[in-house]
Amino acid sequence: MSIDKRFDDALNFRDLGGLKCEDGRSVRYGYFYRGAGLAYFNEDELNEFENLHVKTIMDLRSKAESDALPDPDISGAEYIQHSGMYVKGAEDIDWSPAGMRKVGKEAADQLDQISAYYHNIAFGNKAFQIMMDQIKQGKLPIYFHCATGKDRTGVGAMIILLALGVKKEEIRKDYLLSNVFRKKIVDEKLAKEGNKIIEHPELADLITLMDGVLNRTFDTVMDCILERYASYESYLQEEFDLDEKELKRLRDLYLE
Repeated sequence: MSIDKRFDDALNFRDLGGLKCEDGRSVRYGYFYRGAGLAYFNEDELNEFENLHVKTIMDLRSKAESDALPDPDISGAEYIQHSGMYVKGAEDIDWSPAGMRKVGKEAADQLDQISAYYHNIAFGNKAFQIMMDQIKQGKLPIYFHCATGKDRTGVGAMIILLALGVKKEEIRKDYLLSNVFRKKIVDEKLAKEGNKIIEHPELADLITLMDGVLNRTFDTVMDCILERYASYESYLQEEFDLDEKELKRLRDLYLE
């Protein structure tokens, strides 16, 4: 996995190359990129991004989010926007700053709703199906992102890495790297709410989820896959039409 210092840490940008797979190989560099919305990139960062020669930009934000902060045009790239939020439970969650600063029973209810969302995000999600179709068609390199590149993007990365046969703990490492990139932002918000968190410890998780991720969220997604399907391979077959032959083809192309 490559941490590219040409891009500000807050952009949560990285190449998934280098992650180790169950068969001893590793993901090739230069094919799978993830991060925040391109509207947050400065001019120098966009120039560096152009040099990646990305062919697919998969925007997992809602149309309203994309319209408010549209991605700039990137030469040679096909832009696709499809919300990764269109899953059961997402519509009832208040993701606003006020909603993510609830305490007491309201905080517990909010966390329960977020947990339910992550129980469902990996299933029947059209945005991820479109993303995987682009990969199957070889329209790479791909850059997939949401707003801050941690939640919808994080689950998207899990799916890609499962298809490539990456070890579970390597997938977790990539997922939790968002907390490294966005540590300064998370720490500042936690410090600002420090006294309130002492009285209401449940607030810490909500504050963290605003700009980072939780380890247990990763486990929720991965465990739910195995609760619904006999194996990750069965999940990939049913959700993304990736049979054994197709998985082998992709792994031979994008592993080394």
